[in-house]
Amino acid sequence: MNAKKYLTMAVVGTIAALRLASPVCAAAEENEKEKTGALDQYDIGDMLVTAHRDSGEAFVAREGTVGILGTQDTMKTPFTVTNITEKTVESFSNPTQPLDSILAGSPAIRQSGSILHNDFTFRGFRANGTSCYVNGIPGIWTQFNAPTHIVARAEVVAGPNSGLSGTGTHYESDAAGGLVNFVTKRAGEKDFSRFTLSHSGHNLFGGYLDFSYRFGRNRDWGARVNIEKVDGETAVDGQRVKSSSVYVNLDHRDDRSKTNIFTGYRENEIINGQRWFKLANAVTRFPSVPDHSRNYSFNGMDKATYGWVLAINHEQKFNDDWKWFMNFGLLHNKLNKNVMYEYSALTILNDNGDFNINEQSSTTPQKAYYWQAGIHGKVTLGDVVNNLTLAVDRAWRLRDGTKSFTTYHLGTGNIYTGILNQIAPAYSGYESYLSNKTRIAGISFVDSIDYKKLNVILGIHYHKANVDSYSAATGRVSSSANSSATCPTYAVMYSPTENFAAYMSHAENFNVGTVVGSTYQNQGDILPPAKTKQNEIGFKYTNKGFLAALSFFDIEQANNIDVLKGGKLYQLQDGRLRHKGVELAVSGKLGDKWNFSTGLSYLDATYDKTKNGQYDGVIESGRPRWAGSMMLRYDADESFGAFGRVVYTGSAPVLYEEFWAPSYAVVDVGVEYKTKIDRMPAKFSLTCYNLFNKSYWMIARGDNLYMSTPRTLALTMSVDF
Repeated sequence: MNAKKYLTMAVVGTIAALRLASPVCAAAEENEKEKTGALDQYDIGDMLVTAHRDSGEAFVAREGTVGILGTQDTMKTPFTVTNITEKTVESFSNPTQPLDSILAGSPAIRQSGSILHNDFTFRGFRANGTSCYVNGIPGIWTQFNAPTHIVARAEVVAGPNSGLSGTGTHYESDAAGGLVNFVTKRAGEKDFSRFTLSHSGHNLFGGYLDFSYRFGRNRDWGARVNIEKVDGETAVDGQRVKSSSVYVNLDHRDDRSKTNIFTGYRENEIINGQRWFKLANAVTRFPSVPDHSRNYSFNGMDKATYGWVLAINHEQKFNDDWKWFMNFGLLHNKLNKNVMYEYSALTILNDNGDFNINEQSSTTPQKAYYWQAGIHGKVTLGDVVNNLTLAVDRAWRLRDGTKSFTTYHLGTGNIYTGILNQIAPAYSGYESYLSNKTRIAGISFVDSIDYKKLNVILGIHYHKANVDSYSAATGRVSSSANSSATCPTYAVMYSPTENFAAYMSHAENFNVGTVVGSTYQNQGDILPPAKTKQNEIGFKYTNKGFLAALSFFDIEQANNIDVLKGGKLYQLQDGRLRHKGVELAVSGKLGDKWNFSTGLSYLDATYDKTKNGQYDGVIESGRPRWAGSMMLRYDADESFGAFGRVVYTGSAPVLYEEFWAPSYAVVDVGVEYKTKIDRMPAKFSLTCYNLFNKSYWMIARGDNLYMSTPRTLALTMSVDF
């Protein structure tokens, strides 16, 4: 594929869309009102986080979006919300770090990913890039490495999902735990041209250009362009990252309408990125962690992807009380190189740490589309204010698979000696075919009712889904699943004072029938959809810059489980999961120069119903009971700042409590210094991830092990020119 061709298409296509936009169809952008010191306000549609208080150097903000409810103050939202600021994203994102590094500040999120995969857990449910939202649009990121350099903010809403958001065609995950919405960078009131250089790991170099301008009469047009080039070796020996991208965000705003257009093209390649392990039946004790700076990839292991995204948000006022909105998104992406261990994981065969180098080559081209339209209005009846939203949406995903998923034996190795005896070169060929199509049609209605100190939310969501699975041999539909469900959402919140609120809520999520993946013998089968029911009670308190939230939740979900038949692995829906827990989050200022954010969670995740009751009451694999994080920032003056973070993960069971992975705590620290170079504003930052070089296993994807990332230094310099 010609990268320049796609880069040109992304930029030219966006500019063309901008020229076609009429003054009436205007776009959204930050309205910072710097001269008046007023509350920052910008609102791009109803699905996008579009307003936030000026939080300075804070880690979390008070305001964000809650699905189609639009912009909400946390104190007026009857759910657990963590609005992660750009400062947090900037401090804890790096090409050597996984996506969940910027989400760890939410007590509902637990890390379980690598730079190769976007995996994390959300209240104990597996999530990744495809279950996240970008500018309020679902399904336009992949499960592969995500472009965090274009993220301005991240909003985490635990609990509600189907009832208060659009329904995306997720892949290898779902949004059962809640919503994660990434807001892309866009032009602010201050124009700038910025060049950033970074060095991290062994010799990973990155160069970034960031242009932000407003123009037109009344500066009602805005353009933000982000260009990325990354190449080099991470702190893992021999692990190499290559990334190139161009992203453009255009917006327009006027008195009656707002529009935002985000588009971009990216190529990303990770060579020798193996961090994923499994345990064979012959393993009798939980393996100790080998040297995590060592590479366990075979010669020729390579994953590479390319593709582009488009996200459009528009809203138009009828009058001061009523408006209509539209959101559209698409993803065209191809994992064109996927030379990997068998089913992506290195299998540890015995207690000595031996393994076979069994290699496979595959591909996962996919195209996803999303469209939503709706109307929002306010009806006032005396002291009662009804905020009404009606929306319809459609989502499609087409995904290819690999014919003749053949395994090649290339040799042997040992995780403790690090010696690989590779006797044959890797095979990189494959033949693809259309594997499945997913189509979803939904409709949502929500009424948020305000009456004095009381808020009541009544919502209903209905959608129907169709999943077709195709035969690799004939190219025809081999199986098909049609499903539908109605998911209610309701909540009550009472605020006796401005500083305190208590709430209770119920939310449900409904995905689609699950196509069984290539790791199972019944590959291509379609399992019934799993419905999730979630109840929550919570309390929120704010005073003098502090914000505290305490929540108790209880979740039930139909369970797809792994079943061994004749020594072969199958995936079947034959049970129920139950996740109960408590989350506490506190953030705010400790004086003029200190900011902090901390979260603590307790999760009781069990197999509530299993086949023949075999594992009833057993703790779900990879779900530690305790987890927590604390972030602290000190700004001595306008020039110098220092920050740190500790993330704790408790002991986690593996293989139905047969083994237990030890607990671990990881410390990250950093410093920043702002100055001028020849009158040009400049900033230097130095961050050390995993300061004490802690080695540990993360448990993810059920009983799978992910190896930790070694201590990594990252030096960054940026100059505004």
